[in-house]
Amino acid sequence: MAASVTILYLIRHGQVAKARPRSYNGQSDVPLSALGAQQMERLADWASSAGVTAVYCSDLQRTRSGADQVARRCVATVTVSSSLREKHFGSWEGLTYEEAEQRFPTEWRAWLIDPSIARPPGGETYREVEDRVVPLVRGIVSDHLGQTVLILAHGGVNRVLLCRALGLPLRQAFRIEQDYACVNRIDCAAGDRWRVALLNSALPGDPLRPLPGSDETS
Repeated sequence: MAASVTILYLIRHGQVAKARPRSYNGQSDVPLSALGAQQMERLADWASSAGVTAVYCSDLQRTRSGADQVARRCVATVTVSSSLREKHFGSWEGLTYEEAEQRFPTEWRAWLIDPSIARPPGGETYREVEDRVVPLVRGIVSDHLGQTVLILAHGGVNRVLLCRALGLPLRQAFRIEQDYACVNRIDCAAGDRWRVALLNSALPGDPLRPLPGSDETS
């Protein structure tokens, strides 16, 4: 790895304890499920041998708990930032997808057409998420040149960053899958040159989708 390249491991938090399936969490501070906690334990095991020197996460508990585990195993610092929060879904938070469609049909249709500019009542657009997330990550890259950094964030935040790295318009964000506890890797070089080296990969120990480069692939 060139000294000027920063490796970003971009992780989605583990499974959450949802009171209702197919519902919007957004910035509601929901906890991890028992499975989600196990996924974060597995993440910490993997990260301890990945050369991680710094950990960043949002201030929501579903990312903070895993970030603390990783930092302890990696003997790394944790930086908590509200800029890494999930998209704010406003009045949709706590609703199922079907309820949001029924109660807010106009906004829902706009969301299906172009999620990058659609705004749930009282919430954010994905462009506004991009405006707070991308400058923060650029600063992280600048502060950790040549190092390996882990960012534990959310599905929407990850999609915004991956769209930027892949050169995709934000309206296509949902063409990128982000499973619970998935691993993405972005190699960041000088001049804002980002290259996606790993996308939506499973953690080691997942018998269905082992992480490329782990023992399970051999």
